[in-house]
Amino acid sequence: MADDILKRLKEAIINQDSGVAVDLTKASLAEGRSPNEIIDTVSDGLKQVGDLFEHQDMFLPEVLRAANAAKRSLELTIPLVRSGRASGGRSGTKGTIAIGSLGPHDIGKTIITSMLIAAGFDVIDLGIMLTPEKAEKAMRENPGVKVLGLSALLTSDIGKTADIIKRVKGLGAGIRIMVGGAAMSPKVMKEIGADAYGKDGNEAVKIAVGFAGAKER
Repeated sequence: MADDILKRLKEAIINQDSGVAVDLTKASLAEGRSPNEIIDTVSDGLKQVGDLFEHQDMFLPEVLRAANAAKRSLELTIPLVRSGRASGGRSGTKGTIAIGSLGPHDIGKTIITSMLIAAGFDVIDLGIMLTPEKAEKAMRENPGVKVLGLSALLTSDIGKTADIIKRVKGLGAGIRIMVGGAAMSPKVMKEIGADAYGKDGNEAVKIAVGFAGAKER
């Protein structure tokens, strides 16, 4: 059963089994499951991993292995989302979003990127270990970008995030900035001058759609 495959895929993420995750992702696609369903399943698995870590039932090395299993699965699905197959061959776009991570890990950024693409956005991936200089350069080189997403996991990166926001806002292009990650909160978002805070991928998509709608009006 296809639903059983997705259930087993989620368990493979939680059990940190990259090989099984890849095999089940391929099987799910072969049975006609949409890339979006697989992305949702992987996201659900990572949320449970996060809960286990928060309650100290899972430790950092295990979390990193789970993240790697998720990334291996997403490597098979994100190209399909980008091609438009995930939304049945959509036409047009809601706009272009740039997204980057200030830390060394990109699994959260990868999931949100895939969700934004599935929602109809073009996404420019700014990578990991994003610096104020790299962010400013990227935004200058891509004047069509009107939304920038920043992920910060460490509190030590809050100051750097604020610097990026100041530089990007200084370009004067009406760029909206949304932030997320463990170091971020609604309070921090206001303090550093961002426009919105999303606690997860679903909120990030809602924020992006809201920004796109505001620009259209």
